[in-house]
Order: sequence, then C-alpha cells, then structure tokens
Amino acid sequence: MIEMIPSHEQSNPTNVSEKMNAHTIEGLEEILDFLISERRRPGGTVPVIAIDGFPGNDWREIIQTAKKIVDRKSLTIEVYDFDTCRRNDEELENLLTRYLGQDEVFGRVFRRSIATFFSKEKISTLKREISRGRNSKRQDAILVIGWGCMLSPMRGSYDLKVYFDLTREETMKRYKKTGASFGTQSIGPKRLYYIDFPVSERHRRNLFDSLDYYVDANSEDSKALIAAGDLREISREIASKPFRLKPIYEPGPWGGQWLKRVRHLPEEWPNCAWSYEVIAPEMSILVKNRNTTLELPWNLFFDLAYEKIMGVVSGGKFGGEFPIRFDYLDTMDGGDLSVQVHPQTTYIKENFNENYHQGEMYYIVDCKESRRVNLGLRSDASVEEFRAAAENAEKEGMAFDYTNYVHSVPVDKHDILMIPPGTVHGSREGLVVLEISSTTYRYTFKIYDHLRPDLQGVMRPIHIEHAFKVLNKKRRGNWVDRHLKPKPSFVASGNGWTEYLIATSRDFFHEVFRVEVEGEVKFETEGRFHILTLVDGESVILISGKSRRKMNYSETVIVPACAGSYTIETGSGEKCIIVKARLK
Repeated sequence: MIEMIPSHEQSNPTNVSEKMNAHTIEGLEEILDFLISERRRPGGTVPVIAIDGFPGNDWREIIQTAKKIVDRKSLTIEVYDFDTCRRNDEELENLLTRYLGQDEVFGRVFRRSIATFFSKEKISTLKREISRGRNSKRQDAILVIGWGCMLSPMRGSYDLKVYFDLTREETMKRYKKTGASFGTQSIGPKRLYYIDFPVSERHRRNLFDSLDYYVDANSEDSKALIAAGDLREISREIASKPFRLKPIYEPGPWGGQWLKRVRHLPEEWPNCAWSYEVIAPEMSILVKNRNTTLELPWNLFFDLAYEKIMGVVSGGKFGGEFPIRFDYLDTMDGGDLSVQVHPQTTYIKENFNENYHQGEMYYIVDCKESRRVNLGLRSDASVEEFRAAAENAEKEGMAFDYTNYVHSVPVDKHDILMIPPGTVHGSREGLVVLEISSTTYRYTFKIYDHLRPDLQGVMRPIHIEHAFKVLNKKRRGNWVDRHLKPKPSFVASGNGWTEYLIATSRDFFHEVFRVEVEGEVKFETEGRFHILTLVDGESVILISGKSRRKMNYSETVIVPACAGSYTIETGSGEKCIIVKARLK
C-alpha cells in the first residue's frame, strides 16, 4: 500500500517572530505530567481536567500514560473514559445510514452537533458522578478523556480544558494502519469525509475559546503542548503575511513522472498523479515556534485567522470555507485521466449537502508536443449512444472509443481551459496541469476509466447515473472552442512586467491572471486573498511588510487579504511567470 507523504517543505516551516516567545512542552508523558501538576483546587474542591481531541487519537495510550503518572506520584485520581457516554451502536447506525447511503464513494455531509453521538442520560449520570467527586477529600483530581468530552453540556464541569489535535492527513494515515483500504483516491474516505471530519471540526471551532491548552498530537513520538491563547496569536501573526501549506502527494493509475523529478519524491514510487497545493480542508500549515515545529490543521488555522485571510468576504458566503483549490495533475509519461464530469451547485447541494459547485480550470504548466485535452461533447455526438457505450463498458467490460463522443482541444504550455460544472472533460497523457478550481473536489463522476484498475488492482467506481444527470449537452465542439479556451486580455504593465487576465466567466466565482515579470512588481490585495504559483523561472521573493518569502518553481503561496500590498521580486535578469487567482 502506498501512503500519502508530506513534501520536503516540512523542513521549511513558517517562522514565528521572537516577540511571541510562546512556551511549549513536548512528549506525551511530559504533557500529562504538566497537566496533572497544574491541577488546582477551586474553592477547596477537587479539580476536573478534560482532554478532548480529534478522531484518530490513541485514547487508550493517553489514559494508560495518565494512570502511570498518577501511580508514580502516589496520587488518587479518578479517570473517566468519555466513550462510555456514546449512544448505542444500533441507534447511531440508523442515523448515519441516512447520510452515508449505499454508494461506495458519495454520501451527504453531516452538519449536526457532536452531541448527536452521545446519550443525554449517560452524560447526566457522568455529571452527577463528577459533582460528587469534586467534594471528595480522598481524591487529588478527576480526568475526563475522549472524543467529544467537551461538548456543550459538559463544558461547565471542567476546570482545565485541553484539546489533542490531528490533521485530516494524519488521521487518515492512522486509519490506514488499521488495515483499511480506501480503494480509490485516498483523500477523504467516506465515513471520515462525510461524518467524522465535519462534526469534529465544528466541535473544535465551538470549544476553542474555552480551551486552556492545545496539543499538536500529529507526531506519535513528540506531541507538543501550547497555551491556546498563544496559538491564537501565532495563527494571526502567520496569517498576516504570505504563507505556504504543506503539500500532499499521491500516486495514481494515470500518474506521471514530472512531479517526482521536480519535487524530488521517492524514486521507488511508481509515479505521482496528484500534488495537493491548496485543497485547504485536507491540508495543514507548519509553524516554527523557537525550537518546536507545530503542524496545524488548515481548518483550525482558518478559524483562528479568518478575517486576516479572507478580508471583506463574509463568513456565510462560502459556508465558512476557503473557496479556491490549487492542485497538480501529472500525466507526463503516464496515462489519460478518466472521461469525467463535475456537478453544478444545485445538484451538489441537493444530493450531497455541499455548499457550492465543482467548477475547474486547467492551466498547462508543461506538456509534450501536439497534446490535447478532452473538453465538451463532439458536435455530432449522440448522448444516448455515449451513455449506452459507457454502461456497456462498466457492466460488460467492453472497451469503446470515447473520442467518437468527446471533443478535444489542442494545448500548449501556458494555455488555460475553463471547465464549468457539467462539462465532460479530462487531461490526456503528456501534460502537467495546474487545476485552479473551487475547493469542492470529491465529485468526479467518471463516465469511462479505460477499464483500468487503480494501483491496488481495484477498479475505480464509475458514476454514470450522476454523470448524465449533470452533463451539459449543449457544450459541444465549436461552442467549446469559442468559449472555454480564452485568449489573454491585457490588464496592466510597468517597468519589466505585464499582467494579463487569462480566465474569467460567470460560471466561476474566481478569476485567473498571468504575470510576466523581470525585476519586480507590486500588487494590492484590495481586501481579497491572492493565490500565487510560479509556473516559469527558478524562484521569486515575495515581500510583504517586513516579511520576505522565497517561492520556488511550481510552488504555491497564499497572500492573505490583510497583507494590503506585496511585491514579487525576481533574480537578476531572470524572467518569471506567475499565475495569480483571486475571488471576483
């Protein structure tokens, strides 16, 4: 089994200024020793300590380590495992089935409270036991440990509140270690994506203001504790200057060799299909505080610094989510992507409880000669015959020539294609595509996948019913050529630089620019974040206030709205090309 791995940028986190001087404690035993030693007796009563956290934490290890410390210190401490307060499995199964359904990939996002998973009666019983224990003269402290233990009805019962956090990526790695196989692209296994992640992230958002301490628990060997107030200040400081998320790489059945070479990935990998540069919910940011590197989940970082990143965009506009996605698709010396289509906003809301569509754009970063991208239907294509051929391929394993139905367009380096929701499409072999899209990413309705298994030998799911419900039958050859391969439009120029608007449409809430610069150029954020990728040239320096950040070829950086202005500076005599995206 091939696992996702982080890039070598792990060694280059964003530094926190020395003035922050936030204190950290590293190591599970050291953290629990500190927390138990921190116990206080408010009004002479027994203190109650809560340890909540993200799915994937080893709660048994935390409880056993706490008990070991208690024994060593000869203390009398009652430890409660909050998992005993869960509703019974049958009740939960009936509830979750309504959201998970029978499809192996798709469900509906569960947007209800974490309290849904717990029994009110069991919580009431626990609260009574804690209340009695508070007045005991024989106990030194009470510990309540487990997922959800700081849900709203319990929060007032605690004197010290601590949260053990994980990134989505780390949770999935631990999930894989249990022997689970995702069977398809491994971001977002169904139960985690639709239930556990959204519930847990909402819970974390709601309780953060009441936290005393936060623990980065991503390293199984070296967890790190920091005061919650210090973490908030660190996040706001980092979000005031350009920053880069930690990429995630993954091989795939059509993956190429370009990313392996450019990003120095392991030679033993068969290929690298995807590099997730900004698929924000799945990602994290590395922050160095003195000698400690913290890995913060994007959704937490975003919650703590929303206004600095998003500027004038209201929290409700995109459901509180970061709306733009950047990722690479590498088919260089690989294979063709599936023939596929993505849903519109109405369909995705009604069927999957997501907030907005999955519209995409393809920016061609590199390509072989005479390459094409599948885009739209052929002018003479019969949709009924296309569907019949696709169904026959899925059910009977009968290959067919999809080019009888699907139009394609020629592409060169630095071209851009717009792929509004409902447009059949797919990259072919010999291309490096930078996808610049809405953050929604899960809903690839495959029509035809070339009868090709994934790297585990499993056939990837085909979703013909969904695909043909959202397929726009009017997007055909001549119309596609005129409307979906836009020509650059001059915006502005100065000494050594020129900016072009290269993609905008009412089908998208973002627009894309190409900046060609030799020397330096200054931009204003105008209250909106910018996302930048260096698509030609060795490196540039991004300067914002006192911050200077190097951006190497192919890397992606977010400039927060609050930066106000920033300067892109190239090396002596080097011409560089930067792709810039922002909300309209």
